[in-house]
Amino acid sequence: MRAFAAHLVPLGRRYRRALDNGLAGLSLSHTPALAVMLIGRAAEGLRQGALADQLGVEAPSVVPLVDQLERSGLVERRVDSTDKRARLLHLTEAGTSLAAQVEERTAEIRQTLLACIEADELIVATRVLDQLHATLTLLDEQG
Repeated sequence: MRAFAAHLVPLGRRYRRALDNGLAGLSLSHTPALAVMLIGRAAEGLRQGALADQLGVEAPSVVPLVDQLERSGLVERRVDSTDKRARLLHLTEAGTSLAAQVEERTAEIRQTLLACIEADELIVATRVLDQLHATLTLLDEQG
């Protein structure tokens, strides 16, 4: 168990580095690129809090990121029709184009990284990671 756990953090770091390297041609690092991709996947828009959750960061820390993406002309904030106090993040035309490029590049990176792993092994690994995620979520909720 210790050997398995010891791989998690370094693997996460190396995966982010691989994404940073693969996305370098788009002039974005992993986090802004992932944010653009996640916003693009939300057809009805995405609240900043939901983006923070999906990025694995605290809500206040996503504000400067969204500000940067907005200044870059990639993202716009729109009023949520179901809650006028809330804002939804939507991609601009430039953001949509960039999101498609990010999706393509990340798919290529995943393909390269996972090419040597059999499909049935990936299924098992994904199931294990899903169980870890569920356990960690439960522990977070318990405080």
